[in-house]
Amino acid sequence: MESRILKVDENINKNIGSFIKELREARGISQYYLGIAIGLSEDIAQQHIYKYEKGIIRIPIDVAFSIAKVLNVDLIINGDSMIFIPR
Repeated sequence: MESRILKVDENINKNIGSFIKELREARGISQYYLGIAIGLSEDIAQQHIYKYEKGIIRIPIDVAFSIAKVLNVDLIINGDSMIFIPR
């Protein structure tokens, strides 16, 4: 998987979400497991990850960093860009 640079614009939530889905699936991790791994409760874990991936709800920056850690990706914020670097 290659590094990805995402511009912070009106589509940022959808773009981050689709990239998170791509990474999660490449790593063989379920939405439920990812949700639990970032500290969501069992009853909302899968639903919240689904909504993040679809861009339905905004991903708070602290949650984005938690997701990146679980997915073994470095997340760098540089000006108006978010850079994801898979390890």
